[in-house]
This record gives sequence, structure tokens and C-alpha cells, in this order.
Amino acid sequence: MFIPELSRRNKKFLMIATDTILVTLSLLLAFSLRFGIWYWPNKEQAWIFATASILAPPIFIQFGFYKTMVRFMGNKAMLEIFKATGLLVLLWVLAIVTFLPFYLDIRITFPRFISSEIIFPRSIPILFWISLLLLIGGSRQIAKWILLRPKTNPTSKLIRNVLIYGAGNGGIELATSLSHDSEVNILGIIDDDKTLKDHFIQDLKVLGDRTEIKKIKSKTNPLEVLLAIPSMKRNQRKELVKYLEDKEVSVRTMPSLNDLASGKAKIIDLQRIDISDLLGREEVAPNEKLLTACISGKIVLVTGAGGSIGSELCRQILPLKPSLIVLLDHAEHNLYSINFELTNLKETLNSDTKIVPVLGTITNKALVEATIKEFKVNTIYHAAAYKHVTLLENNIKGGVLNNIFGTYNVAKTAAQQNIDNFILISTDKAVRPTNIMGATKRITELIIQGLSLKLEAEREKEKKTTQFTIVRFGNVLGSSGSVIPLFKKQIENGGPVTITHPEVTRYFMTISEATQLVLQTGSIENDCNVFVLNMGEPVSILNLAKQMIYLSGHKLKTKNKEGDKSGIDIQFIGLQKGEKIHEELFNGEHFSATEHPMIMRSQEDFCSWEEVDKILAVLESSNNLDQNDLRKLLLDFSQKNNARN
Repeated sequence: MFIPELSRRNKKFLMIATDTILVTLSLLLAFSLRFGIWYWPNKEQAWIFATASILAPPIFIQFGFYKTMVRFMGNKAMLEIFKATGLLVLLWVLAIVTFLPFYLDIRITFPRFISSEIIFPRSIPILFWISLLLLIGGSRQIAKWILLRPKTNPTSKLIRNVLIYGAGNGGIELATSLSHDSEVNILGIIDDDKTLKDHFIQDLKVLGDRTEIKKIKSKTNPLEVLLAIPSMKRNQRKELVKYLEDKEVSVRTMPSLNDLASGKAKIIDLQRIDISDLLGREEVAPNEKLLTACISGKIVLVTGAGGSIGSELCRQILPLKPSLIVLLDHAEHNLYSINFELTNLKETLNSDTKIVPVLGTITNKALVEATIKEFKVNTIYHAAAYKHVTLLENNIKGGVLNNIFGTYNVAKTAAQQNIDNFILISTDKAVRPTNIMGATKRITELIIQGLSLKLEAEREKEKKTTQFTIVRFGNVLGSSGSVIPLFKKQIENGGPVTITHPEVTRYFMTISEATQLVLQTGSIENDCNVFVLNMGEPVSILNLAKQMIYLSGHKLKTKNKEGDKSGIDIQFIGLQKGEKIHEELFNGEHFSATEHPMIMRSQEDFCSWEEVDKILAVLESSNNLDQNDLRKLLLDFSQKNNARN
């Protein structure tokens, strides 16, 4: 077809010419319908038609007929056609009345067909308007259909057969957006409102409720289900996803309302079902007083600012209006990325907050001291740590240097400079640790508790001292080293999906929820306690893997079907060194509630500063120890201090 290849200017001229012809045809049709014969004007009557043809182009241009792309025409454009054609008929009639001495008394002859004289009837304008609507509006709808029809072979594997789940505004907007995609075949709409069955919404039929999906899948394979209910609560989404997981359909979802409202995502930005949808946890609204106490108007330092936790802390801190955010990270690329992102976010928020990136490591004592002193830091969120369990098993000295002595550098400097608040990000692996990562994090907890005790006397003397806070939580979704990205990649590659043990479980929380709770925890007064985030129920990693396979549109490979090699296989590779089957959140049973329902206070054993100082001295001289001896030293010390006496 040559028309799509024309320039925009030439397309406009072609549309104007076509509309002018259609106006003439509409008037011919009006006269012909009224008199019951095909009407053809004589030379003297030709001006009646010329008047309408002359009036049409300027009216249509004024109403924006040629600014709207035909393929994207909607209800608003059709309304403009309705108004423009009505105005054209009105002005046409007025022109006849004003400039000619006849209207109701006009005598029209038909020399080619009949010999009698006919009186010009009053129904002609109405018939003219109806004809205009049919030809002008209808021609555009036909053109739209032609332009949007699939340009590929319907049997092509590139064609995606999709069902839209949700007949609300989200579903309508998604259907409108996808209708412009020639590689998408929208089969219809699914909605749990049974009264909508067999109704049509924007030319798409409501096929029924979720029970129809299995029937449709049996006739159409592969099949995608697009969840178009952005307001759906997490527990509802979890229940729906649970229903869909064994239907062997690929499931994608629209972005959340928050992402749509903030501009982070568009309706068309469909994504795979996130594990957060499988958790079904509803986020608790933040306590604004707790959220802002350590941040608003303060100078905030985030260590590990370029990491998964640190970067999210920065994103949530900036809107809370600190006077300055100091970003400390040893990875140049990560530091550049978060600084660039925050700078853009700052412009969006029209924020006055200053942002200073500092490239360096927390193991550099001089750099840490200079940074805290130079910028007069009020609050420190300490997120810098090595956290990959398997890697640290083979890099014990690096873990000790960074996780233990790096933390000691930052915490000791914070105490010396009398900053207001120091918040340590800890992990559930610090509870009765069986690996180096957990052991180093448990020792950092003891360091923070020891410093807090050391400063207790000064608190009693009403001197301003640093409040140390420890926040412990489990796995966060989207963090580096998480099993979730690994599963996604393995599924995309056709499997197998590897799991250490069939019974392994883990706690999960979204990174945004965990970060928001960390920010609030820093404002809660404590007395050498560990704050633990409510992680909900532990998740079976095996069940998680199965759900991710199902919701990607695949099936599990079953070994009892001879010759059937289709599906994704799950393989158990055995527990890695230092890995637990089940993680824990508390070192004992002594815990209590706080002023926030998702934050608990755990009363656990701690050491005096003298004891902590001794282990630090031993570790400082551990260069001569081999990996096994150093590992035993760390585990023995960390495990000895886990149950409250």
C-alpha cells in the first residue's frame, strides 16, 4: 500500500480531497433517498453542491480533522466529526437562505429522469447530515481498521495471543495501547464480574470469568494473560496468581498505581509477575514522625550507597528533605549510577538537598574519619557489607576486613564525633551463624552493642551521645546475589532450575518495604536491643521455583512420562558450605512489640566492650591463621553470644 509511504503533507491533501468528494456524494445521497431515484443535478443546480464542497474544507480544518492520526482515532475524534458535520449542514442551509430567493419553494427539475417539478423538502438537511456522518465517520473507521489489521501471517510464531484480565479502566487503556501492535492478537477480556459476560468493551468481548482461561488455553497455545487491575491488593493478586500457576499460561502484569502515578512506568510497560505478588503482603503505611526524625533537615551519610539496599535507602531519603546526602561507595560505577539517578530525581522533586558522592572504602579509616568530620554528619545508615554467602566462604579475610573492621571504623568514628544516629543493616544469617557472612555480621552486631554500652555512662551524665541501632531482616527481593534473578535466567535459558535442598525455606520482603522500615527504626529509642523486621511466613524455595516456571508459561518436566522432554527441570544440587535449610530471625524467645506493628524488639545477649576489644585484637593479628582456623575462630565467637542469659 502506497499511502503509508506518503509524506504527512501529502496525506493531508489527499484526506481533504477525499472529504470534499464525500461531501458531494453525501448530498447526492440525501436527494436520492428523499425522491426515491438516483438524483443528478443539472447545470443550473450544480451550485447547490458546490456551496457544500466549498464550505467543508475550512470547517473540517478548524475542527482538527487532519491533525489526528487515523490509526489512533478515538471517541473524541468521532465527537468532533459529529459537531463539524452538523455545523456544515447548518451553514449550507443558511447560505441557501441568505443568497438565494428560494428554499421551501425551490423548484427542482430532473430532465434526465422525470418531467414534473418537485418542491424542495425540509428533510434534505437532515438526510444530508446523516449521510455525512456515515461517509465521513465511516471512511475513517474503515481506514483505521485497515491500518491496524495484522500485517503478518496469523499463523506466525511472532503473533502473541493474549487475554486481558480486567474490564476496568486499566484493561480498556491496555487494550487500546495493544491494538496498535500488529504482533498482538487480543482474544478478549476476562473479568470476575459474571454479569459482564458476552458484553463488548471497545470491540472486545468479555469471555467470562477466570474459569474460562483453561478452555481458551486448550484452543490457543501459547497464551498470555495480562493482569490489568493495577489497584488490586497484594493478597488478591496472590490468590489469582495461585489460581493461574497450573494453567500453563504466561502471566504479565501492568505496573502498580504508585509507579503509574509517579511516572516510573506506563500502562504498556508489562512485566513478569514479581515474587512480591506471590508473597501477598500488604505494606503498612509509614509512621511519618518516625520516618522523618533522623532525616529531615539533617546531614545523612549512606555507606554502600551504590548497592541494592544502599541505593534504595538513598531513593527514599531524598524526598524526606535532608539538607545533604553523602554517598560513600568503593565501586566507581555504582557510585556514579546512584549519584546520576539522585540528581535527576532531585530535579523532578524540585529539591534543595545537596548530594555529595565520595569514592572510597569503609576500610580506609582516615577517609571515613575525614568524611564524617568534614560534612558534620548527623545520621549514618551503614549498608556497606559483603553479603554473598558462598563467596565469603572462600574469601574469609576479605569478609573480616570489610564487614567487621570496616563497620568498626564507621561506628567508632560516629561515637567520637557524637553524631546523632548510627543505624546498622544486619541480616537473619547473624542468628546462630553457620557461615562466614553470618558470623561477620553477628560480630558487627556485638561491636555496635559494645559501643552502646561503653557510652552508657556518658548518657547518664546527660551528655550528647550517639544512638546506635541494629536492624535485622531476611532476604530482600531484587538485591544482588538473590536467588530470584538466577531462577529467571535459568527459566529463560530453558532450565534446569537449581535448588540446594527440597526443604529449604527463606524469608522475603520487598526492598522498598524493608528500606522504609529501616528508616523508621532509626528513630525508635532502644537499649542495646536488636530490631527485627516482621518478615511474615518463610517461603519454600521449591514452591517458589515451581510458581516462577508456571507463570512464565512453562510446565515442569516430569520424569514419569517416557519420551516427553518438554518443560523445565528442577535439579537439587545440595546445600552449599555454611548454608542453612531454614533461616531464623531471633536469637532466643525474648522479643517485644514497638510503636510500629512491623518492627519488633529482640532482647539478645551482648558482650562488654572489653570482650569485643579482645576479639578485635585477635582478628587484627589473624593474618597468620589459615582459612580453616580463622573460620573456626569466627564461628566459635559469634555462636557463643547468641542466647540471652
